[in-house]
Amino acid sequence: MDTLTLGPKGSLIRRDFDRDADEPVVRNVAEDAVAYLFEPVDLHPDLTLGDILTLFDACPELHAVFRRNWSVQLCEEASKGPAPPKKHGNPADDAGIEYLELYWAWALDTHSQTWRSVHGLGLHGIGPVLEVNADTYGVKAGERIKWSVSLTPVRELLELPLRLSEELNITEDDIDAKGYGNAVMKGRCNEVLLGQIIQGILDDLCFHGGPEKTAEISDSLRAQMAEIEAGTAMLTPADDLFEELDRPGFDTLFETLGDVRPAEVRHAMRDIEDDAPVGPALDSAFNGKVVVKEPFRNRPGREFRKLFRAAGR
Repeated sequence: MDTLTLGPKGSLIRRDFDRDADEPVVRNVAEDAVAYLFEPVDLHPDLTLGDILTLFDACPELHAVFRRNWSVQLCEEASKGPAPPKKHGNPADDAGIEYLELYWAWALDTHSQTWRSVHGLGLHGIGPVLEVNADTYGVKAGERIKWSVSLTPVRELLELPLRLSEELNITEDDIDAKGYGNAVMKGRCNEVLLGQIIQGILDDLCFHGGPEKTAEISDSLRAQMAEIEAGTAMLTPADDLFEELDRPGFDTLFETLGDVRPAEVRHAMRDIEDDAPVGPALDSAFNGKVVVKEPFRNRPGREFRKLFRAAGR
């Protein structure tokens, strides 16, 4: 059996085991990395994000595979060297990131029994254990904040250790299920391919485009936040945005909403159990003001939400 290990300084160590040999043959095959993209790989304990990008220097052919993921621009930016992370003045923010973690994000539509996202990896930063609650981030004392890094300049991340989480939460992928987005089961996956590692990193770091585009979007978001904090931003309630989209569903499935706001009805619909009849549930929630048309009154929650959404297509 042969094994691969991603290591420091862009090394890719292959160990060839031969039953007739006393010791395995050990070689650095980094220059040939493009030929090993579909091979399982282990991560060296000292591996950093910078080491992964250095692999492109050893094997420039990798750019032919990952050029669409802004690999050239990202590596050019990384070649300028590490930069210290910026401080923002918020104790929770400035606690920083201890390491970067690649994680699985599998999804299962329990209605159609269809799997999704079983090949891709996500990337986030893991902060230190907090000594106090960070309510803003929904993290309790003794837990870690998981940070998005898609808008963080890559130079601020180069020296951070890179790890793979073998644990995975398989989430509900049926948008009409009450538990959409929640975990439906847990598992472990301890085998990852070299190509999956590189793809997962690039997908997240270049989610908004190359380094220049990412910086542009980051500046724009900061400007918008400044306007919101100053009270000068023109804001539109999310419920107003959905009301026009929801109108065909209400017209098709409901006799009347009475004097109840459509947004309230929509939120109540989301809270109905997947197998519970919708009519009686809404009768109880709104004291009979909201009336579902007779053909749909006894449809279960998940089926009803599918019909409601289909009416707007």
